[in-house]
Amino acid sequence: MATTGQGPQTHSQGANRLRGGSSAKAKRASRIDALSIPDDERRQGDHVDLDCLPRLLGYNLRRAHQTSWRHYASVVGNSLPRPGLFSLLVLVRANPGIAQIELGTHLGVDKASVVALLDILEKASLVTRKRSTHDRRRQGVFLTAAGLTEVESLLVGVRAREKQMAGRYTKAEFEQFIEYLQRLYRP
Repeated sequence: MATTGQGPQTHSQGANRLRGGSSAKAKRASRIDALSIPDDERRQGDHVDLDCLPRLLGYNLRRAHQTSWRHYASVVGNSLPRPGLFSLLVLVRANPGIAQIELGTHLGVDKASVVALLDILEKASLVTRKRSTHDRRRQGVFLTAAGLTEVESLLVGVRAREKQMAGRYTKAEFEQFIEYLQRLYRP
């Protein structure tokens, strides 16, 4: 048992004081009481206070991503390529024979995920993998004729939607916005 100027103190009481003790609990309780739900119910259409959310980068990125996803989905409909698959197809189109590891690096995904994505695309006959004649460990990825047709078709719709979304900005604003976003994921 420890002692203080106020008499004996048990170990649990001392530990409680170190963690903030009952005074911290009382402060938390008073904050919770201040934020407690009023007796009257919120009416539909009442202003929603977003508190700190509009100033949080993650919240705004998620909202922008949701909007972008909806735009993308409106273009591709029930087509196979999700945005990640679409990006992979575009990279393969621009870089025939690209290695799986390079795809992962530029998509920001691990090797196992790239393999899974390629399996999906290969099963749909959109890409093919060919073992390198110079390095047996390396597999190059190529679009099939169907893959090229698919990506070209998707690009038309995606570019139109991208143009609509980018239309909210001047050219300079858009370029700066893209640069700001790229700062988040580039080293």
